[in-house]
Amino acid sequence: MRLIERELGLEIELKENVVSVIVVEDVASRLPIVDELYSQMMDKDGNWLLVENEKNYELGKNAEIILEPFSLELNNKKVKTKLYQDIKTIAQDFCFSQGLEVHSHICNYLERLLERIPYPVKYEEEWNILELLKAYGVELEEESDSICEKLFNYIKLINQVCEIGIFITVNLKQYLTKEQISELYKLAMYSKIQLVLIEFNMLNEKLDCEEIYILDKDKCIITY
Repeated sequence: MRLIERELGLEIELKENVVSVIVVEDVASRLPIVDELYSQMMDKDGNWLLVENEKNYELGKNAEIILEPFSLELNNKKVKTKLYQDIKTIAQDFCFSQGLEVHSHICNYLERLLERIPYPVKYEEEWNILELLKAYGVELEEESDSICEKLFNYIKLINQVCEIGIFITVNLKQYLTKEQISELYKLAMYSKIQLVLIEFNMLNEKLDCEEIYILDKDKCIITY
């Protein structure tokens, strides 16, 4: 699979056990690159392409962008929608009769409540597991003692729940130590997750598993 930026002529071959690092030295290009990537994650058009065997894939459905690690929200709309879909499938395939039994008990409970109300009241009689999940606040459990752990858990769970295998980060090396970066790389390789780091400066020496793409001040691309 390849990640391509058509205007810059940047083409990244996403390889197993290789982390792609895009170093944007050209200051004027930094905001447009990140802004366009983010916009395309929101299903807008742009110059970024995700291609495999001459077929284009939607970025928003196959990749996740992390602008910074502090405000990551694991139980966002996309995640909860997928989580609820998975639970609904399980309820239909394995727990259908139990669901009807629960619904019957709820209806009986509502009838006993409402018969004491001195004015007409109605309720939805159709069984809806999604409404039950919302009513009980079903969501992914978030437990982390540090920003680093929160980031790692976020990537692991988004990969598992939403089946997203490509994560694009912005200036991640500004926040993590070299040791933490190495641990993140190990996590990604173990889970067959593809990491693409967008960095504004080359802070440390190149790691063995990294492939570097430098967009210099003349907008030339240097790869090593």
